[in-house]
Amino acid sequence: MAKFFKKSYSSCIRAMSGYFTQLLISLILLFIFRPYDRGVVYMAIWQFFLVLVFLSAIFNCDHSKKIKITSACFGVPALIFEWINLAFHSNTLMLLFLFMSIIFIFITTASIIKQVVINARVRLETLKGVVCAYFMVAFGFSFAYFFVSLLLPHSFDFSNLDPNLLSHSHLLSEMMYFSFVTLLCIGYGDVIAIRDVAQTLAILEGIIGQFYIAILVSRLVAVYSFFEHKLHLVSKKK
Repeated sequence: MAKFFKKSYSSCIRAMSGYFTQLLISLILLFIFRPYDRGVVYMAIWQFFLVLVFLSAIFNCDHSKKIKITSACFGVPALIFEWINLAFHSNTLMLLFLFMSIIFIFITTASIIKQVVINARVRLETLKGVVCAYFMVAFGFSFAYFFVSLLLPHSFDFSNLDPNLLSHSHLLSEMMYFSFVTLLCIGYGDVIAIRDVAQTLAILEGIIGQFYIAILVSRLVAVYSFFEHKLHLVSKKK
């Protein structure tokens, strides 16, 4: 029994270690605690997970020094603008936060995808990186949709909601929902992109969602199959 618990503990430690573990957990929690209008405490929890995502994406993903510096130059100011906006509630501050966040997310996501693609072996850490990049793309587009909706009002049509009555947090929550649904290509039609810019972004995200599965996942399967075949040949020779 002691050996069983020791082995289980070791397995959990291995699963929780690695470059992408903290980022993956933070992204999942950020998704679960979408910024609904549920009071100050709830929003504080969401803000905490947002900070964790930004810090994990900068420091815990084994980026090159150049990527770390570049992403920090966008990520840290983005968080500062967001914190100032919490106190003063300005559209300008929110737009600055979104603009910096979009650039930050796609820089770090591109770096993660590069690490995953050039990795010669398919390990657990590789799969974590794939999932992290997928979540990051969805969050990046949700911020882009929110940016467009603030800059160009009535860019989206909500079947059951009046966008003029939505707070920033509620609108961001709806944009997160729309982004994930679009990336997964399972749109229900309850949120529709109306303006040209919003429609272009939605089409682009749908294309990325399709090609992500078709190209990146198939690449991982091919690499995994190749090494499994090599291991099989080596074992046969022995």
